[in-house]
Amino acid sequence: MSVKLLVLGLMMERDRHPYDIRQTIKARNWHVTFNVRDGSLYYAVDQLCQEGSIEAVEIVQAPGQNRPDKTIYRITDKGRETLVKLLNKQLGETAFPQHPVLSALPFIRHSDHTEALRCLETQLEACKERISMMEAVQQLKAGTLPRGSVHLLRGILKLSLAEKEWLEEVIAEAKNGRLFEPKPPSPDS
Repeated sequence: MSVKLLVLGLMMERDRHPYDIRQTIKARNWHVTFNVRDGSLYYAVDQLCQEGSIEAVEIVQAPGQNRPDKTIYRITDKGRETLVKLLNKQLGETAFPQHPVLSALPFIRHSDHTEALRCLETQLEACKERISMMEAVQQLKAGTLPRGSVHLLRGILKLSLAEKEWLEEVIAEAKNGRLFEPKPPSPDS
């Protein structure tokens, strides 16, 4: 996901400071889907400002000493055009699973089997926690969210349910030892 898309989309709602964007992402539980680091967020804001997609409208003095002032930004007409282009680009992307376990599975037979099983079980617990959180958020906020956000939550939930089922299958094979077996002998041997 483009961090610029996230910034511009949130700025369509109101003028914002990057810290406000970060807090909004957390408040809406989007951090579950969008892994945005602070450095990437501030870099995207700087780039958008340089290209004229957003502009500074206010500088608010931060309370206390040794704290930087907060610059509030707003989206420009160019930013609205950029947002539409980024939306279309994002909607045109095709999906490919990027689960961290996938890149380890071809080599898992070389692992410490006890530790590998522990890691897989940790992945499953994290998945179950995400499912619980998404169900609670969906129940709490379903009537107050825009339709796109409702479908975001549903998508995360459905993908997480499929992930849970898959991880349970992998763990079952780890427990019975099949996951760690070398490749089956070829018919020629």
